[in-house]
Amino acid sequence: MTNFDTLRVRVGRRPVTVVELDLDFCTNVYGVAPCAAAVGFTGTQKCFNTYPTCQDTAHYAKGLKTYRFASESSFLPIGETIFPCITDIDLAPVQIDTKGFAVSGSVSVELRDFPYHDRGIDPYVGERTYDPSERGTFFGKLRGRNKYAENRVMRIKEGYVDDDRTIYSRTRTYFIDRIEGPDANGRVRIFGKDALRFADAEKAKAPAVSKGVLSAKLPGDASVLTLVPAGVGSGYPASGTVRVNDEIITYDTKSGDILMGLGRAAEGTESDEHDAGDTVQLCVRYEDKGIPTILYDLFVTYAGPDPQYIPLAEWEDEAVTWLGSFVPSVLLSKPTGVKELLKEIIEGAGFALWWDDIGAQIKFKAIVRPLPGALPPMLNEMEHFLAGSITVKDLPKERTSQVAMYFLPTGRTVDLKAENFRAVSLQVDATGEGEDAYGTSNARTILNRWVPSLQIADEVGLRLLRRYRETPRQITVDLDAKDATLRTGQLVDISSRLVQAEDGAPRLIRCLVTECSPSKQGSHYSYTLLQVADTEGVARLIAPDATPDWPFATTEQRNTYMFISNDAGLMSDGSAGPSIT
Repeated sequence: MTNFDTLRVRVGRRPVTVVELDLDFCTNVYGVAPCAAAVGFTGTQKCFNTYPTCQDTAHYAKGLKTYRFASESSFLPIGETIFPCITDIDLAPVQIDTKGFAVSGSVSVELRDFPYHDRGIDPYVGERTYDPSERGTFFGKLRGRNKYAENRVMRIKEGYVDDDRTIYSRTRTYFIDRIEGPDANGRVRIFGKDALRFADAEKAKAPAVSKGVLSAKLPGDASVLTLVPAGVGSGYPASGTVRVNDEIITYDTKSGDILMGLGRAAEGTESDEHDAGDTVQLCVRYEDKGIPTILYDLFVTYAGPDPQYIPLAEWEDEAVTWLGSFVPSVLLSKPTGVKELLKEIIEGAGFALWWDDIGAQIKFKAIVRPLPGALPPMLNEMEHFLAGSITVKDLPKERTSQVAMYFLPTGRTVDLKAENFRAVSLQVDATGEGEDAYGTSNARTILNRWVPSLQIADEVGLRLLRRYRETPRQITVDLDAKDATLRTGQLVDISSRLVQAEDGAPRLIRCLVTECSPSKQGSHYSYTLLQVADTEGVARLIAPDATPDWPFATTEQRNTYMFISNDAGLMSDGSAGPSIT
């Protein structure tokens, strides 16, 4: 069966990259109900079935139209509308940051503009009073008709063309950031970014900035407040929590623009008088909610990506396995950038968050040992790496010998400074700091309002300490397309002569794929890997009650669950017992 995977290992493969843009397109027909537009009344000519050219916006029916482009030399399918005008594609891959928020991936595509007859683009091309092929250019007209291309889906389809001209590909998904051109030389550039761009946006803040202000002076003992301007109360829920200056106030009910049943001096703040015109900022409260639910709410409610890109059930499974009782109690009383909040949560939980452009999903994953039965693949220099492509670099600044985790802020309105936290967890690698080891201290300080307890703070701190107690290595390597099955976020075991054990033999090290991108279209892929010390070996699970003792356990059970050995570290059959590290 022919598919992408069979073609990528074939000798004589024909690589091709197709770029797709999904732009808005009205599904109505001009002048046919419900569209009430009419030439001579609503416009001098028919629209182009796009919102900027719509003459009856009340009945605009949003749909999608996909535009496809490929390189000029492509061996393309017959009968499909694919414009061979791409001159260059530059892909900057997402970069996982194991200490927090990933660096967003991006893509830029350069294309050559050209005259076009508009057939297949303009639904009323036969009714125009001019010759479209002699008026304007393809991209000039495309931009004029589609002014609102930002954030629309952009796909990069990398693949191969079979002998029958069928394209088999895998897809990378981005979102249009901007379109530039055509310039004086007829060049057009389309820029795309990944879904994390939504959290980067200037307006992506939680809570959103509230528009309501006090209509009059609010005494320190008042139990009712009125919002202005008129109607602004519709943006406040039936009950909730607000902040006025440095006072947190709860309210039980709402009637129009009036908040009633005020609970003054809430959350340890002090009751005070407030002046007319002071902002009544709506707060966001997270109580008894797991980290996946909080992340989902921050993304969907305050940043705006389509929920289809967030695999919440997968996030929850990961959290159940590795986050345990991590349930924060947090009140956000000041508009804060969503990216800043996400980074803070991820750092406090010891997870990674990134955009999987091939799977078109935002991934949320613990950087930990793999579960039983899920050992990483192994790559070596003799069989997989392209000759001369591997480099190994030490990252001494990434080594960590102390982790100080400040948690439990003294109040809901205080700034995140060390002196404004009630508790701190300190984990120290005394051996690594000793004179016989590194002899220096590399401290990492984390200020985190989301960590709920000392147990969680200790656990996360120890995990980070184990991960970075040795100077990590960064490895870059190129793979042929036939071996390039690794994805960003995967663990992989690496064997190379450039990383040797004490006896000179290649040392097997476990790494995390932090970025991956094509270095030669359809042929070679470049990978950046980070050695992750605390993922070596595999995890073991707590056995269910019905699990038999070691002598009667199956091989699968022995490899999956933890068993207790005797004081000498031996199992009942004399074999060495597993150890907890």
